[in-house]
Amino acid sequence: MKQHDIIKKVNDILKDVQNISFATITPDGYPHVATRTFCKPTNILGGYISTNTSGNLAQSITKNNKASICASVGDDNITLVGTAKIVYDKKIKEKLWIDWFINHYTQGIDDPEYCIIEFTTERVSLWVDREIAKFNIDSFINPVSYCGLLCTTCDFVKSNNCNGCIATKGNPFYGECKIAKCCLEKELAHCGQCDKMPCDMLKEYSCGDGEHCDKPKGSRLEVLEMWK
Repeated sequence: MKQHDIIKKVNDILKDVQNISFATITPDGYPHVATRTFCKPTNILGGYISTNTSGNLAQSITKNNKASICASVGDDNITLVGTAKIVYDKKIKEKLWIDWFINHYTQGIDDPEYCIIEFTTERVSLWVDREIAKFNIDSFINPVSYCGLLCTTCDFVKSNNCNGCIATKGNPFYGECKIAKCCLEKELAHCGQCDKMPCDMLKEYSCGDGEHCDKPKGSRLEVLEMWK
């Protein structure tokens, strides 16, 4: 499975997941797992969780910022490992406030017990569609193509000695790439920077039915949104 296709599948799962397991290290060095819900739909890069300022999670993160998230839906399992920090910024708290939070924070957004945990992913371990995948976020967070394709798992890298469209200035192994040419003419680092994204040409690559189109459809668009 190509990496951009994996990321699309993972993001689709994370957008719909109801509950997650959030693991931290307690001040006395023991692992602690709590069931939580994301404040808003999230993706593989990380997410936000609400918690009590004086609670175990906040106290643990203050002492040790290492954390992990596990989401399980059906036969699929997603484990994200990274770091967490406590966010007290009122604008962020207002943006992430959900009406039912009032049951926990009776004074609303200004309740001193209301704070946000910001989780940032560093590495990923997956069991999705009966396939195992492990990788670091650094492997795809920086643009490696114009269209959102992730070259690290492309079938043609080794078989055709392809260095990718950015390294070859729009001329990968098969010849001139029209998407790369468009980005170069517009002086864009990738299609995600274009105000016309996704254009018909990009949709043809990412959402078409051809042999080399994304499966699931729109995988490259998902990557471009994160690069953006």
